[in-house]
Amino acid sequence: MLPIFLLVNHKGFMDETVLVSDTEPNRIIGLSFWNSKDDAEQYHQEVYPKVNEVLSPLLEQTPVIRTFNVHTSCTHKIAAGKAA
Repeated sequence: MLPIFLLVNHKGFMDETVLVSDTEPNRIIGLSFWNSKDDAEQYHQEVYPKVNEVLSPLLEQTPVIRTFNVHTSCTHKIAAGKAA
């Protein structure tokens, strides 16, 4: 429970969506939405190393972190270019 607590209580956090493959249940994609790129980068630098340390025994490989800008969102009502 610690990793999600650290995520949702961090400044600028908006939402998290987790996708699990229906054909490869060990393949998971987590999408986090932030108010700004700076908020996301601060989380990645200050908090994510702790989260990764807790989760690493459960993972087959090191997670890959990529950053995208929201172009369009109907579900999250996030304006284009608003979230990191």
